[in-house]
Amino acid sequence: MSTAAAETSPSGSVISLENLLFDYPEADIILRSRDSYEFRVLKLYIVHSSPILGEKLLLSPNPLPEPTTSAVPAESNVEGSAANVPCVVQLPVDGAILLSLLSYIFPVPPILPSTSEQIMELLSVAQMYKMDIVLTHIRNHISQQEPPFIREETAFLIYSLAQKYGLRTEALQAARCTLSFSSLTIEDLAEEDKLDLMPGSFLHELWKYHQRVRSNLTSDLEEFRNSDVLAILGNLGCEVPTNSGLPCWVDSYISDIGTTRVPAFLDLADFHMWLAEHIQDLSSSGGCESCCSIPREKTCAFWGALTATVQGSITKAEPDLALPLEGKRSEGQARKTREAASPPKYSDMPNADVILQSSDLVHFRVNKLVLVTSSPFFADMFSLPQPLNDTSPDNLPVVHLSEDAEVLNSLFSMLYPVTPEMPRSSDNILALLAAAAKYDMDTVQTLIRAEISRRGLLSSTGAGVFRVYAVACSKGLIPEVATAARLILGHPLTFESLGDALRLFEGWALRDLADFRLRSIRNFSSNWILFSDCLKGPSKIWVDCPTVKGGKDVHRLPTWLQDCLQLKTADKSGPIQMDRFTEAIPTSVQLSDKYLKALKKHVKGKDCHFCMKTHILEGETFCKEMKDISAKAWNVPTPMLGET
Repeated sequence: MSTAAAETSPSGSVISLENLLFDYPEADIILRSRDSYEFRVLKLYIVHSSPILGEKLLLSPNPLPEPTTSAVPAESNVEGSAANVPCVVQLPVDGAILLSLLSYIFPVPPILPSTSEQIMELLSVAQMYKMDIVLTHIRNHISQQEPPFIREETAFLIYSLAQKYGLRTEALQAARCTLSFSSLTIEDLAEEDKLDLMPGSFLHELWKYHQRVRSNLTSDLEEFRNSDVLAILGNLGCEVPTNSGLPCWVDSYISDIGTTRVPAFLDLADFHMWLAEHIQDLSSSGGCESCCSIPREKTCAFWGALTATVQGSITKAEPDLALPLEGKRSEGQARKTREAASPPKYSDMPNADVILQSSDLVHFRVNKLVLVTSSPFFADMFSLPQPLNDTSPDNLPVVHLSEDAEVLNSLFSMLYPVTPEMPRSSDNILALLAAAAKYDMDTVQTLIRAEISRRGLLSSTGAGVFRVYAVACSKGLIPEVATAARLILGHPLTFESLGDALRLFEGWALRDLADFRLRSIRNFSSNWILFSDCLKGPSKIWVDCPTVKGGKDVHRLPTWLQDCLQLKTADKSGPIQMDRFTEAIPTSVQLSDKYLKALKKHVKGKDCHFCMKTHILEGETFCKEMKDISAKAWNVPTPMLGET
């Protein structure tokens, strides 16, 4: 694979013979990095993934693959005209970056560099070679990182690197993220050691972008005040209105936007927390009863319209931001590039050496090499002698598969380095996942599960999760069965709720689901004492409330809190809202609107001075304790495909 000794590459990562993955015995091309590392790979993948490299390689010699044992001099650009010697192609890319790039082309686990600069360089190389699908995979990989790749702490660095490498998408995202800074001044940036992160030209463009956003906000928010607010909220009868006649809190909240921090994304929980505190201050000072009783639907409508206004102000400022023009070419050029990058239809590959027949008798002419590289199942199959009596008219062997044409077409599109053709229906995407699992295609399974997550197929909203559970059971998808079974606890297990999805259930699958539900209820009941013990300690923040002291409730919780959290034991058929405990309780200082309203109503009605003085940090401790014990209470083994 590499003929150089282990060392640290110029890009910063250590490369050795142990951590380089690409040394295919069938290699017909050697890619040599700028720092003289060699990667023995398959030309087929490179040609399909990049029209730029594809054109270059198709013009180069194509000898039979044979392993090399010594370093090939790096002076020439394309070598290897002798028979049985893979040609060598020199690329202006460091070994660490080339290694990561190839991991997104070939069916191996992707290797994302560890530093921001390497990640941005990887994106720039993929863009340079017009590897559109590789760019998409890398960006999807980055988007799943925790903490986020682009955030306040990294925004300046990412913006500078994006400008340097010509990455418009990342530059724009980072520029938006910098809007949340309290100010963009030379003094502040110098104090935070940010000035050395980017050239002055980049910083100048960023500063002008901030100015345009603030200017847009000034005019847009003024227009919002004058035209939209009263139309949304109506006449609330505010007792302390502003000079413009708006409710007192409206002007205060709008004025906070754009004067200190420009919020790239407004948060509804933040807004309702701010509003609750503001109105509570008004109430304690004897002001504005009408604003204290404003309906939540009106505040949500106000927040939504304000969010749209802020986003519009930001969007209007972006076309003038001088950024690298990523992928800016005519539609004709773009179409030509897509056509060059797209392989022939899988049903008629000109260089095919095997035919796979679907269950509905559709033939797929494909490359054995692609199947063997991607699937241990097919590698073992093709290592055995093939029957001679099952061939096509052109003497290609025919292999019969149990999947239909739509599933196989999607599966093969994920083996070649092209844009995957995902099925539209949830049933077929689960069938595709089952096929990938059947043929031991681990990398493909990862891609499909990412698509399932993106589509929200395993979501607690809607009864579609019953259908997902049934199909997952029939296909033997244990992880999806477990996830769906837990989500179904949030729905009634009745014939009415199952509806048409009941047709997809095997009897044992429905039995296992009912058994899992019963075990969950029993487990919850046995954990309730532990649950209530946690709620009254170790913080013990509620025990002095009159509704606890004066009542006989064994849970020793204030009645207002029990009603707020809806802590009720479910019956065998009713819904079990296992997430309701955590969803109704905040996990940070931003206490939910429902929680605050329940507390306020209790304090006002019972004159409970203890609950009124409860410190917000104690509330946070309570929330954390409740989340932890809730997770333990629901720790029940899920159905295992008929084994219960």
